[in-house]
Amino acid sequence: MINKEQDGGYQEGDTVQMLTIEPGTDLRVPELQRAAIDTLEGGGVIYLPKSGFELSDHERELISDTANILSRTPDVEDGRPTIIFDPERGHIKKYHYAQVRGKMMRAQVKDSARPQIEAMMSRYSKWTESVITQLFPSYQGVLERKRVTYRPFPRNNIQSLHIDSSYGYPTQGRGMLRVFSNINPTDRLRIWQLGEPFEPFVRRFLPAAHPSEPGWITSLLGRLGIIDGPKTPYDRYIATLRSLGMRDKEYQRTAPRRIMEFPAGASWIAITDLVLHGAISGQHSLDQTFYLPVEAMKDSSRSSLRILERLAGEALV
Repeated sequence: MINKEQDGGYQEGDTVQMLTIEPGTDLRVPELQRAAIDTLEGGGVIYLPKSGFELSDHERELISDTANILSRTPDVEDGRPTIIFDPERGHIKKYHYAQVRGKMMRAQVKDSARPQIEAMMSRYSKWTESVITQLFPSYQGVLERKRVTYRPFPRNNIQSLHIDSSYGYPTQGRGMLRVFSNINPTDRLRIWQLGEPFEPFVRRFLPAAHPSEPGWITSLLGRLGIIDGPKTPYDRYIATLRSLGMRDKEYQRTAPRRIMEFPAGASWIAITDLVLHGAISGQHSLDQTFYLPVEAMKDSSRSSLRILERLAGEALV
């Protein structure tokens, strides 16, 4: 059973569309697949209240106390730093840092817990691939599977509405298709805010967007393979728009939004460079990132790349 909200075109004050897939629904049903790809590529969110990914009893017990898996707990509860897993190499990245209130920190996983956490994240990566293959068969063979992110720390402050940009992982115009799951072992909700559609957001901030050229350090890191290639004009535009939106206090106060409460055991899917979102609270979530080539989309004109190129009046890759 599916529940798709009506989409009558963008109107001022709109928020993103939702498609709810009830437990027990066969993801291979053609009607559902058509609704899912239309929602996803249209900048909506696909919600699975009971997704099917479950922790083992041992995993649940292991993560129930972060002291079991981590050497240090940050002083500020803003959901960072995160644990990054590379599914191709099968290992957690040791030197993934995040800035927490001006300090560079990394999640230091205990050696005793590392094999179990890596196994959990590897199993999650394979599960998401199965879900995506069933729900979006036309994407099979074209998606590039990237990192898995585990967020073991609690968030008790509101993250600004934002679109995702690539940081050290330039997408070069590809969509960031991400599968999220709330794996909290004590049934704590993960709460998000979802904002307006991508195009009105871009129209609002594009006149003030003046992306800078990449510095020589960024270019060198890309050539050496330390980051995933050079940043294109698209990557720089997306990063600039993200920053402008997050820093605009009036926009953050008045922008249209809806609040979503994702219970433990739930999953949700979105192309997060199209979907304005921000975490509000929660602890213990996993997400798998895939890169979706624009050419593989059913309707590439709905991609963030093509929308941004149309509004900017220039090619960006």
